[in-house]
Amino acid sequence: MNGVDYIPQKVPTLYTALQAPANLVNDYSIYGINSNAIVLPYGAVVELLLQNHDSNAHPFHLHGHNFQVVARDPGGSLFPINPPPGPPMRRDTVQMMGDGSVTIRFVADNPGINLFHCHIEWHVEAGLTITFIEAPTQLQGMNPNIPVSHQNVCAAQGIAMTGNAAGNTTDYTNLAGANVVASTMPWG
Repeated sequence: MNGVDYIPQKVPTLYTALQAPANLVNDYSIYGINSNAIVLPYGAVVELLLQNHDSNAHPFHLHGHNFQVVARDPGGSLFPINPPPGPPMRRDTVQMMGDGSVTIRFVADNPGINLFHCHIEWHVEAGLTITFIEAPTQLQGMNPNIPVSHQNVCAAQGIAMTGNAAGNTTDYTNLAGANVVASTMPWG
């Protein structure tokens, strides 16, 4: 996505967003280059054009929203589609046809961390994911509670829960040590 393969960072994006200094919480770079982070201001109308340069179809899913499908190109002859007339469809998943494209639109009105990814699991593992950091200033103001069970899972797996993407708590702009190379573990 956008020429970047998603790679999970040392600190989950939610924890970085909740703890980052107010002057940096809207800076996409603190979330790690390979998290494919896009910061969305509250209330922004977001329109995404996805182009599939592959002959296979991909079901794309957005967490936290039902988007409108505002345009579709069927692509190659293997996937003919006939969108119904009338108002745009509202979905949380859309099939992007092989060699085709799709344009979706939503309003950034759900503060939090919302992934947009291909719904074929090994494609997620291969990096076909974007991280939307939606309204991080408003998210911090909500002061959400992280369940102890989530904290216990992170602790059991050795996942850091403080700092930027690299776990740096003193300088959020210093990403030395952030994950930039995909795991060698087999996908799936």
